[in-house]
Amino acid sequence: DPRCGNPATVAAYQEGIAYAVKSIAVATQSVSIYLDAGHGGWLGWKDNMKDFVSTVRGLHVAQHLRGFATNVAGYQALGEMCPEY
Repeated sequence: DPRCGNPATVAAYQEGIAYAVKSIAVATQSVSIYLDAGHGGWLGWKDNMKDFVSTVRGLHVAQHLRGFATNVAGYQALGEMCPEY
């Protein structure tokens, strides 16, 4: 998404997340890794779920993940509609 930074920023994010997940997975087998999936309403916006899945697949870390955490920052109250995209 061009609104999410320049190519160098995107590459640094992707490489950093992949490095962190792989490093933790190698260092210990007894830790469950959950990836932050962003704002609780974000995944419901137009095409964001597809983009999120594509991004995670591109990181090549899915085999190390137990799941995803959403709505941990910028809390979206249950039952409240998110602003339009």
